[in-house]
Amino acid sequence: MRCLLILLIFFYAKISYSQEPVSGKFFYVGESQYKITYFSPSNLSFTNNNVKRLIIVLHGNNRTAEQRQNAIIQAANSENKFLETLIIAPHFIGSQELVANNLDDYYLYWSGVTWMDGNNSSSSGAYPRDESFSSFEVMDDIISQVVYGGKFPNISQIILTGYSGGGQFMNRYAPSNRIQVDMESEYNIEFKYLVASPSSYLYFNDERRVEGTLDQFEKPNISSCGTYDNYKYGMKQLNQYMRYYHVDTLINRYKRRNISYGVGSRDDDPNSSSMDDTCGAMFQGDHRVERARIYNNYLKYLFGDLGENHKLYIPTGIGHTNSFEFYNKVNIRSLLFPEIKNQPNQPLNIIEEVNFNIYPSIGSKKLFVSGDFKEKPNMSIFDMNGNKINNFSSSELSSSKFSINTSSLSDGLYIIFFDNFGVLNQKRKKFVIINQ
Repeated sequence: MRCLLILLIFFYAKISYSQEPVSGKFFYVGESQYKITYFSPSNLSFTNNNVKRLIIVLHGNNRTAEQRQNAIIQAANSENKFLETLIIAPHFIGSQELVANNLDDYYLYWSGVTWMDGNNSSSSGAYPRDESFSSFEVMDDIISQVVYGGKFPNISQIILTGYSGGGQFMNRYAPSNRIQVDMESEYNIEFKYLVASPSSYLYFNDERRVEGTLDQFEKPNISSCGTYDNYKYGMKQLNQYMRYYHVDTLINRYKRRNISYGVGSRDDDPNSSSMDDTCGAMFQGDHRVERARIYNNYLKYLFGDLGENHKLYIPTGIGHTNSFEFYNKVNIRSLLFPEIKNQPNQPLNIIEEVNFNIYPSIGSKKLFVSGDFKEKPNMSIFDMNGNKINNFSSSELSSSKFSINTSSLSDGLYIIFFDNFGVLNQKRKKFVIINQ
């Protein structure tokens, strides 16, 4: 009896504290000392002019970031696109990974599945942190560091995909991110999304499918589920990151974004252990295949004819646990490696042979400037009425990067002027402040 008890305790501990391998690679988030770990077959410290495409792939509830990376590597090799593709698999770790890998106090981690919705990293409890960051903010920062870092100057296409919980992430990140518009206009970078096998989707009004149908929608009887239209299922009570833009802006953005959807034909188990069975999710259908079909019909119902955009792909013979096979199906590989037709622009902020970047161009507290400086640049900030702003400060982070503290600036559009780069011409760049 005693042996059996010990065995049961050991088995319980193994289930409760299961964790995935953690890479030694990490990004610093913003100018902070906090880190987000990631997997990548590439070294991001070296310049690579051959890379034309960035693929960011996200794990699901089990946080199997390394497996997702390996699936995309195999797909890239099959398409003979590996050398022109930079693959990054961010890892939104939990406390289990902190403990198992003896990570220091500056690694960000998330409680449960809160990272899927863009919620903030954990900052209290057994492993307190002085700061917390939205997982969507972290994604903004990863993409910004890759594009603005200058190591991959020929990137002209960004593919953002996630499987299962990662699919939920991308479905909500697509309309809300703060970096796509600027990168499209300044660098001519094409963004594409592949939302794969999520167990719920973001709906844009209070209608859901009529029970027993796949393409009829009306406001449901909510007597047993008054919260069905709250975020993450609907647009009510959005979290802090999602509230950055007006609801109408989020809806219009989602309609225009280049988004594909995928789910395996055998991902139809209503009793799947990883299925979201809350009442808000159950209004969307009984299993993942059904929910995907209903959501695809819902978008047509809401937005009208979308052409080839927002198209659903259902590869045959794939169940929910077969993510590797999913990403390596021929019709899915074509979504990961579409033809690159656009050429990257030279950024507007190139001054002779001095390359510098400012990001994000929409900020709330801090902006960052990085580049190959001969000396720290002189700068001035003006509002749109031509008034010079004096209540900001800057600090040098390294020889190639410094920060600008804009927390004291009111909401609005500003112009920052740079000079003294060893050339006579003064250059300027616009940015927006929206305090949260």
